Amino acid sequence: MKRLLVLVLVVLMACAPIAASAVDFGGVTVNALIFKSTDTDYMIEVLAPKLLEEANINLVVNQVPYEEVRATMLTDAYGAQQYDIINPCTEWVYEYFDFATPITEYIGAEGYPEMDLDDYIEFVWDGFNWTEDIYFLPYQPDTRVFFWREDLLEAEGLSVPTTWDELLETAAALTKDTDGDGTVDQYGFVFSGARGWNELLTWVPFTYSAGGMIFDDRTPVFNSPEAVDAINLLIELKQYCPPDVEAYGEYEVIAAAQNGSCAMGVSATSICSEIESDASSVKGLIKSGTFPVKSADTDVKYTAAMGGWALGVSNYSEKKDAAAYACQFITNKENSTAMEIAGRAHAARKSQGVNEELLTVNPHVPGIIAVLEGSKLWFEGSEGAALGEIVLVHINKAVCEEVTPEQALADAEAEVLAYLEENA
Repeated sequence: MKRLLVLVLVVLMACAPIAASAVDFGGVTVNALIFKSTDTDYMIEVLAPKLLEEANINLVVNQVPYEEVRATMLTDAYGAQQYDIINPCTEWVYEYFDFATPITEYIGAEGYPEMDLDDYIEFVWDGFNWTEDIYFLPYQPDTRVFFWREDLLEAEGLSVPTTWDELLETAAALTKDTDGDGTVDQYGFVFSGARGWNELLTWVPFTYSAGGMIFDDRTPVFNSPEAVDAINLLIELKQYCPPDVEAYGEYEVIAAAQNGSCAMGVSATSICSEIESDASSVKGLIKSGTFPVKSADTDVKYTAAMGGWALGVSNYSEKKDAAAYACQFITNKENSTAMEIAGRAHAARKSQGVNEELLTVNPHVPGIIAVLEGSKLWFEGSEGAALGEIVLVHINKAVCEEVTPEQALADAEAEVLAYLEENA
């Protein structure tokens, strides 16, 4: 569908006169509610002045912490309705759809930025746009990646594990006392073992890499042998993790990678810029990419859950044309690439995987793209955030060995089905 739309737009643009310059919006003010991040800093400090100069649009951004974005947005949508630009992440994109407006007519319109829609990573695009119309323009996707210390593997004569058996063998070999004091000081693996979304989103890719699925449309299918195997793998890997791994959140995983105490692991893609920072003791030593599969003959349908952010226009905006222009200006190939180089160094476009300047800042981009190219939304519906909160409790109980994996998944399935029925 996206390629068909792109073809139609290209034909229309070929028949239309070429604009000599951008549209002049006469100094109109466009209000945006956007997630607080280094990318948003770049929008405010660099892109907003450029937007004013290029198109005479005054972009005013209310930069809000993640924990407050959804509540602030919903309050506005059903109250004051002051924001022209909205900022859905994958957890809430179906909710935001209810008060978003299609921007299809502005894509390829005369004087508007060129969007190169076919350059978007397919799964990232489809995660935000599942109708014939275009509603949201992705700019900062994320997912989970498998990472490893290439130097430590080479020192032991080991290859990057591609199967679960190899992963366990490699984790065992890299768990050791390196200074001879009788205490293990290098661990073979690390993951977020504390109850929460980070632990849930570690279990998801291993379920996928066993050939399983989480949801089939709106039906939970995670009460399966593959999902049980994924939990059991995490339990088995704990013996090669720091002893307090059940208390590890994402920050602890990042710290363990940065300080060199863990040789392999799973983390959100945000770890990549952290391990390449000047403060990292392992800068240039860690590689990342897709997950080991259960066995070489496993039929894998997906890689991991997709997350991240996009920009769209509210259906109550009185400046939809200017708001749509601003969204396109921020997320087009040139500006989004510059934003990633200066900010979180994520990539929504395939071309960014070969951009030398971006790869200098974050050499992990090709690996991230490889995961994103097979990623899937956690749940395709507005109930996704609530369902995640239900399931993560039971996954944690199983990983902490409070209940069996089979019991945890059966309990989670029952609660999910009850929630979906109640909120149908």
